[in-house]
Amino acid sequence: MKLKYYVIAALAVSGSSYAQTCSVNQPASQDDGQFIDRQDGTILDIDTNLLWAKCSLGETYTVETNLCSGVPTSYSTFQDALVATTDTTLTTIGSQAGFRLPNIKELGSIVDYRCTQPAINLSFFPTTINAPYWTNTPDNNGINSNHDGLIIDFTEAQEVTTNSSGMTLIRLVKELN
Repeated sequence: MKLKYYVIAALAVSGSSYAQTCSVNQPASQDDGQFIDRQDGTILDIDTNLLWAKCSLGETYTVETNLCSGVPTSYSTFQDALVATTDTTLTTIGSQAGFRLPNIKELGSIVDYRCTQPAINLSFFPTTINAPYWTNTPDNNGINSNHDGLIIDFTEAQEVTTNSSGMTLIRLVKELN
């Protein structure tokens, strides 16, 4: 229960205290037109042929407004994240089944390195908060001393070794055939 209040407080702070900052002098991380909002809770990346969940896991997508609402679920361990993504009720978006944790390269492909707080295109992923997101890539080299899996923190677009936010979230992905 205490964690739930912490997450809600952190979301309130992350949304209201920080404003996304983007540099126009930096080259674009993605091409114009690379992302397509399918208006079904998914975002298609035409360069990688990956279908992304518009919402973080735990949020609810509303078709009528094409928006995400609610509080994303935080997964404190790599194992918790892996287990969560085996639940088909969590990994089905609209009528699309088979979503999963992205690997480190896939998640890195949606990072917008021109921006911080959060380092992502908010036109397509509008409720992304300043927090780390899990990947399915195991940490075999001991990079993240506190984690068994690699994570990317969307606050500053970094693979991180510690998690000061107390939250680690999930954004699901699926390869299109």
